[in-house]
Amino acid sequence: MAKKKLTKKDPQAEISGWLDFKSKPAKKEQPKVSASLKQLNHERRKSLLGRLGVLIFISLCLLVGCGYYISPKASICSVRVKGAAQLPRAQVVKASGLTAKDKVVGVMFHRQEINQRLVNHFPELSATRINFYDGNRVNLTLKQKKVIGYVRTGNRCHMIMSNGKVGLQALPLSMIEKDKPLFVGYNKKTSLKEDLEVFSSLPTSIRDRIKMMSGETERPTQIIFVMKDNNVVIGNIRTIKDKMKYYDEIKTSLKGESVVDFEIGAYSRSLTQSEKVKYGISQ
Repeated sequence: MAKKKLTKKDPQAEISGWLDFKSKPAKKEQPKVSASLKQLNHERRKSLLGRLGVLIFISLCLLVGCGYYISPKASICSVRVKGAAQLPRAQVVKASGLTAKDKVVGVMFHRQEINQRLVNHFPELSATRINFYDGNRVNLTLKQKKVIGYVRTGNRCHMIMSNGKVGLQALPLSMIEKDKPLFVGYNKKTSLKEDLEVFSSLPTSIRDRIKMMSGETERPTQIIFVMKDNNVVIGNIRTIKDKMKYYDEIKTSLKGESVVDFEIGAYSRSLTQSEKVKYGISQ
């Protein structure tokens, strides 16, 4: 029997085709076109609705704002003034410039301007504050400077503020603070400013005992105090501050209401009846 002819085969060559097939990545399944379009349409619709919602919200805000702006609630209804009782309320409101035509929003943004306008107009004021209540009603609170005395003209007085300025408002004698000194007899020829500087330089213990300062002096350098104990002190504006420390010592030797003269040296004498009338000590 004839022998079969054996053919040699390379094992590596035999399996190489199978290995190449296994090493190739499997083809991914392509997404369906209809599903991709559906997702895209959903995203577009969501974005469109978001933008539409923003536009609707802004439009509603504008409508509400316009409605409020043209309504009576948007305008000032009334102004209530508090503080600084000596100032006439009508004049304060007029000087502020506030009217029923003003819008609440406008007033809110111009508070500082209104404050400055009032402070510039009234020397009596140091500041103001504007608040709202019930929507369109204004509270105008006034802060008054400290009063150190009053300038008297006839039966009316003007406040003297802590910065030396004289107030605009003329007050009846019944409205002034009795513990504050009166400055009388001052005019263009007599410097109130200079006497005020002297008064302000005195110790508080002395200032609190002065009832009146008189501008009716014989010389520009002369200064006259009427004390609350009804004695009259005469001095020189340049030296009176230093000499007032001797007042209490001299007072112990006085017999009745007297003039204490510190202008040149120091001496005292009794007040005459005409001087008492002149200085308001007796009528």
